[in-house]
Amino acid sequence: MRFWVTLEGREAEVELHAEGGQLWLDVEGRRLEADFRRLPDGEVYSLLVNGRSHEVRVSPAGEHLEVTYGGVTFPVEVRHPLEKALQAVQRARGKPAGETIAAPMPGLVVALRVRPGDAVRPGQAVAVVEAMKMQNELVAREGGVVSEVLVEERATVAAGQPLLKIRPEQP
Repeated sequence: MRFWVTLEGREAEVELHAEGGQLWLDVEGRRLEADFRRLPDGEVYSLLVNGRSHEVRVSPAGEHLEVTYGGVTFPVEVRHPLEKALQAVQRARGKPAGETIAAPMPGLVVALRVRPGDAVRPGQAVAVVEAMKMQNELVAREGGVVSEVLVEERATVAAGQPLLKIRPEQP
């Protein structure tokens, strides 16, 4: 699956493949391969890259993730490439068009935290999708009102499948 990642103001398209305990990342023509294990606390991962062990913490923080490596924490924004293109078009038009929350990878919807009509603030958790025995909390990037919930809890979803829609709040 492909993602658009922003780290310290630098944007890059990243392709991610994970199977079993193996992880492959393709970033700007470079490939990183690693063995990985999720540690019991759920946010820390042990990576083995080129025979060297690394510990990385990944935790949600509002509209982005915080990745801690070597004692240094970096804010990281992860978006689907289509979302990036849509946001660019919206900015060019100057009108907010709302937001569609989509599954970041194939998995199982384990929780829906909102219903149609609920007000949502930026960074608020709206759904949880479990993939590869890992729960991914999905958050709204923009505030608004939930206009549609397109799936039910316990539903199996595909990567990029829309889960719910949020429309801008009316003034």
